Amino acid sequence: RISRDLFQLPQPGMQRARPWWLCSALCAWYATVADALLKEAVAHVQCETCEIAIEEAAAYSQENGITDEDGLSDLIEGLCSVKKKEGRWVAKLDIVRDGKNAQLQLERQADMGFCKNECLTIQRACQASIDGKEEQLVSMLLAGKKVKDIKKKVCKQVCKKQVPKLGDKWKDEAFEPRDQKEVETEDLMEKMKAETGMGMKMYKREDLLSMSEGDMEVMAAREAYSSERAAAKMADKEL
Repeated sequence: RISRDLFQLPQPGMQRARPWWLCSALCAWYATVADALLKEAVAHVQCETCEIAIEEAAAYSQENGITDEDGLSDLIEGLCSVKKKEGRWVAKLDIVRDGKNAQLQLERQADMGFCKNECLTIQRACQASIDGKEEQLVSMLLAGKKVKDIKKKVCKQVCKKQVPKLGDKWKDEAFEPRDQKEVETEDLMEKMKAETGMGMKMYKREDLLSMSEGDMEVMAAREAYSSERAAAKMADKEL
């Protein structure tokens, strides 16, 4: 039975109450539209993203001396994630378009940018392009295959697909570069945490940005020493 309250006119000074099912339907509709548009955008950049991903994987493995199967598997696992060093190339790409009927293209930037909608689109395109091909990619890198040969093997099917029309539905997003000092600080924090097992969340971001690498190493050593002393005191109490 449907309540009459859903169809009553609002009284003066009162707001019209929207049925819960209408709100839910609208939310679901907006989510569907956004997801569909994202899928179309992913299809537009998937071929180019796949080829760049292969280049980045090969370059990263060479620069970091990764030649074993386990190391290469870890590399490929994090290749599409901006949270991993091997996947940061994603945040250096901007999606551009020459006209409303043109295909979306990728443009490399000098520095990392904030990961917003376009970055997430590239991440999806990267993951979709290598999904199910991880072992093949690892074996080819392990065998020292040329980048162009790996591209042909891994990206062939993706690059043969016809891209869907976008029309004027695509809205360009301005590329916003990140402060490189902040990125370097995050790297140092991760390095210190890995070496000492201690986090540095109690320090203000501004203080960390003003520190040199030497300052942060001294700070990490102090934290490690304090932690060891605290552990020793606890052990003494238990005896």
